[in-house]
Order: sequence, then C-alpha cells, then structure tokens
Amino acid sequence: MAFLEVKNLIKNFGDTKVLKGVDFTLEKGEVLSIIGSSGNGKTTLLRCLNNLETANEGEIIVNGEIVFPVQKTKEDVFKPLTFGMVFQNFNLFPQYNALTNVTLAMDAKAKRALKKQGLKFFERKAKLKEIKLENKKIAEGLLTRVGLQDKMFNYPCELSGGQCQRVAIARALALSPEILCFDEPTSALDPELTGEVLKVIKKLRDEGHTMIIVTHEIEFAKNVSDKVMFMADGQVAEIGAPSEVLVNPKNELTKQFLQSFLENNK
Repeated sequence: MAFLEVKNLIKNFGDTKVLKGVDFTLEKGEVLSIIGSSGNGKTTLLRCLNNLETANEGEIIVNGEIVFPVQKTKEDVFKPLTFGMVFQNFNLFPQYNALTNVTLAMDAKAKRALKKQGLKFFERKAKLKEIKLENKKIAEGLLTRVGLQDKMFNYPCELSGGQCQRVAIARALALSPEILCFDEPTSALDPELTGEVLKVIKKLRDEGHTMIIVTHEIEFAKNVSDKVMFMADGQVAEIGAPSEVLVNPKNELTKQFLQSFLENNK
C-alpha cells in the first residue's frame, strides 16, 4: 500500500470541470513534481489535497487512513497535520514579524487543544504560556534551518521575496505535516532569488520529507523528483520517473509541452 493514494478525484466549479478523475500514488519520502500548462488543474489539485477546496468525488488516503471524504472525530485537533501548504505568493501576515508568522498556527492549535481538555481558566493560561515558549524555540529552529536566523524579527515588508518564501516554508513545517505541498514556490520571485528557495526544497528532500511540488522549473523537477506528473485538461496525462517523463515522454501532449517549454526558454 502506498503512503499517499489519490483515487478518481473530481472537482467542478459550477459547470466547469477542473479535475476529471485524478489518480496517483506516492511513497513515504518521495518527491512528486507536477508540471503542465496553466489552467489544467494543478493548483486546484493541491487545494483539494489540503482541504482548501472540497472535491466533488474521489478518495484521498494517507498511510491507510481516509482523509477525504473527511472523517471527523472529536480528537481531530490532536492529530498531526496531514498536508502542509506553501503558497505561490507567500500569504504571510504583514502585521507580524517572521517569528510570529511561524508560531501563530502552532499557538492556535495549542489553544484549541487545551480548551478541549476542560482545564480551568488559570490552568489553561499557564499551560498555554509554557507551550508558547516551546513553540517559539521550535520556530527559531525552523527559521535557522531555512537560513533566516538573522531575520526573525523582520516584517514581510522588510524581507525579499525569497526570504518571505522561506518564512512560508518554515511556517508550513511548524505543524509537522506528513506531506508538504508547494504551489509554484518560485513563480513570484526574481530569477536571482529562485535559487535560494530551491536550495531549501532540495535540503528538505534530502531530509526525507514527502513532498508534492507544482513547478515550472523543469530542470529542478528533473533533479529533485522521484516522480514527475504531467497534467493536461484536468487529468493525469503521464506520470513516471523524471528520466521517462522529462527525457523520453510517451504521451504526445507531454512532448508538445516540453518542446514548447524548450523553445520559450532558449
């Protein structure tokens, strides 16, 4: 059994069919890069995996457990996060510094968990203070891990695009997701800033993180991925090892896409 199984995932927006039965699997520790032209469902797929959009049909199974359709229980707040998302445009809170942007979700989760434990107000307040101090240490470690140890108290407006994206990666890691998703993590960056973000993603790959990356960086996908998936018209047109899909594709649509990519990047 694969670590991640996506079965017949369908998503419609009104009469517009965006995902038309997406199927794929991923093993623990593997990296899947998703390529394809804009408007073919790549971002919608990530949003459905992260429950930011609700699919109309299909199943998402992680480590043998069905996570979609959602199986809600009273203990959900205590469960580890299944998917973590790094957005194309960072989505940082401008009123908070880098450190607070990373700790916010951890603190909110702790607050919800303590509330469910039925502790008295002052007990809960004291415990939350203790947890927040621990969360701050974790956030400091994560920001150091992505090379921002000297930018912890800077606000997003004081950071470059590449630095903002690295804060967003640290934030996604803060809740220890089982699968980390990236939605075109370098598309909002100047070319000279792209390398620093890709370097962090490659480091995460080397550490054994399971990742799904929507990207237009074909050479990076070739070097970092265990699998590459080409999407066209809301479906998986081709999936396989980078040496197959990117070097010797079998699907005609994949060939046309890669040829167009090469011509546009001469």
